[in-house]
Amino acid sequence: MAPETKHLLDEADVGSGEKTPGQRDVERDEMRLSDGQPTPGRMLQSGTHLARILAVKQPDDTYEAQVYVRLTREPEVAETYIPAGIFATEDEAWKAAEERANRAFTENEF
Repeated sequence: MAPETKHLLDEADVGSGEKTPGQRDVERDEMRLSDGQPTPGRMLQSGTHLARILAVKQPDDTYEAQVYVRLTREPEVAETYIPAGIFATEDEAWKAAEERANRAFTENEF
C-alpha cells in the first residue's frame, strides 16, 4: 500500500468523493440558510440584482454600514460584501448603506 501523500492545498482528488474545505464551508452556510431564520437587514432590488443592507452596531457605539449584493437567482452564500463605512448614528449608516447599494447596482459591482 502506498503511503498517503498530502496535497499542497489540501484539495480533494477529483472523483474521490471527498469534499474540499470550500465545499464544506458552502454546505455549512447552506444549512444555516435552510434553518428558517430570517435574513437580517433590508433588501433592495434592481432588475436581476439584489442588495441586502445592514447597519451593525459596533462595540464603540458606532454603526458599520454593510452591503451584500448578488444576482436574484443566486443563494445568499453567493453574496459579495461591500463595506460602506462607519458612522456615528444608525440612521447615517442605513442611509450610507442604501446609497452604496444603489451605486453597486449602477456600476455593476458583482
